[in-house]
Amino acid sequence: MPEDYGNFWKDVLQYEPQAAYFSAAPFGTRATAANPFGGGYSPASQRYWSGQYGNVMNQYVGEAGRRMRAGQDPSSMSFFDYLEQYPWTERYSSISPLLRGGGVSRFNPSARYMY
Repeated sequence: MPEDYGNFWKDVLQYEPQAAYFSAAPFGTRATAANPFGGGYSPASQRYWSGQYGNVMNQYVGEAGRRMRAGQDPSSMSFFDYLEQYPWTERYSSISPLLRGGGVSRFNPSARYMY
């Protein structure tokens, strides 16, 4: 009778933070070779989050530091667990359109002159 070893690959994600990050929520679950970031989110948000690995990792390290200062065990939350509870949509919605890679013309249309 084979033994149940759990999900081996999910366990590997704890030791491969970049793989855990790029398998997280904003990239969707329908990733293919042609579209590695999957579907379900706008192309702009996928572009934005594809370049934010370092920032999200720094936020995780900061959270681990806060746990240490509070006397808690920082290893009680892995990076994979942190990504599962990360507020992707709220963070993306709170930044300005310029930082997201968009323009402000949607919010500030150009003036039209009538001669």
